[in-house]
Amino acid sequence: MPMNALRHAEPDHVVTSAALPALLRKLVQQPAGKPVPASERLRFEVEIAKSGRSNMKEMDRIGRRSVLACPDCHGVMWEIDEGELVRYRCHVGHAHTAESMKYAIDENLTQALASALRALDERVAVAEKLRDKAVEDKHNRSVEWWQHRVEEARGETEIIREAILRMERVAGEKVGD
Repeated sequence: MPMNALRHAEPDHVVTSAALPALLRKLVQQPAGKPVPASERLRFEVEIAKSGRSNMKEMDRIGRRSVLACPDCHGVMWEIDEGELVRYRCHVGHAHTAESMKYAIDENLTQALASALRALDERVAVAEKLRDKAVEDKHNRSVEWWQHRVEEARGETEIIREAILRMERVAGEKVGD
């Protein structure tokens, strides 16, 4: 995080953790300086965050509509450029940096894959139950048909399991590796 902050900001001070207490003591003793009024845009965004309400036309004033959906409410997101920083906000107040959007989207994808896996496991269980019933009733063509469905569903389940494992491997890798 410190290197990321240095890349995206122009810090007034950069010190080691050992030198930080002395710097803080020195800074606390300095006068605060003149207050800087908040911009209209900032006041507007604070109001959205407080109330959870705005309208799309108002949001067009602060950014451009993004192709990304809000990972929290699945509504429209606005992409807001602030120098080198890109951030996102939806009209009910959820806000994300580009990096936090990546993590939120990954989390939604993980949940969706887990739901898909559960549904496919249930599909296998139902198909096996119907196959076993067909065996019991000596309906040979139905046995073959249901066995085919079992194998198909197991194959689909393995595809989703592999996707989940790949995502877990990628998530475990460090940036830049």
